[in-house]
Amino acid sequence: MPGVRAVFVAGLLVMALLESRAQEIELPPIVVEGTFELRLAPSVTERFAVHLDRQIEAHRALEEAVSRSPLFYAKFWNYVPMRMEASLNDSSQFFLPNYLSADYRNTERVLQESRKQSLFEKP
Repeated sequence: MPGVRAVFVAGLLVMALLESRAQEIELPPIVVEGTFELRLAPSVTERFAVHLDRQIEAHRALEEAVSRSPLFYAKFWNYVPMRMEASLNDSSQFFLPNYLSADYRNTERVLQESRKQSLFEKP
């Protein structure tokens, strides 16, 4: 009897294939009129060039600011505590260098993260 079942299943498959072929229809061709523009994204080299231009402009702006007021941007200010009002309440803050403060470390961490992501920013 297994042969009868196989013949029956094969017959059902053949009928399903014939029926599915009968359901095919043809559509009339579609005509598209008008003009289409392909918007090209900037290439990797162009994006990198824009990134470098931005860095160069930022560096020039910083150099210009330093040249206008060299005393304000002098390196020795990094070793002077900047928060005098906080040092009145807590004397340990007065002797804490700026580069050891929590604010400085948080700002430095954010700066490092932004530098990592700056190569991948979109123009």
